[in-house]
Amino acid sequence: MAIFTAQYSLSSTPTQIVADNFVAEEIHIHVLSGSAYIGDSTVSATTGLRLDNGDKLMFNTHLGAVYGMSSGSASIAVAVIEK
Repeated sequence: MAIFTAQYSLSSTPTQIVADNFVAEEIHIHVLSGSAYIGDSTVSATTGLRLDNGDKLMFNTHLGAVYGMSSGSASIAVAVIEK
């Protein structure tokens, strides 16, 4: 099992935060500051799942890439745990 971590500064442009990787077993997203929106490559403030400062989100598995964006600026931490 491998664990990969990264931190991203998000803006109003959708940014890929998790690759389309079929061996990922868990994904953890933690908003370090600001508000972020999570979704697919077309994520926006109206279509994404809003996460505020301090919020955490975990996926047990995923199919497809995960993107994030912010209507202002946000900082997030991402951990991917592979099988």
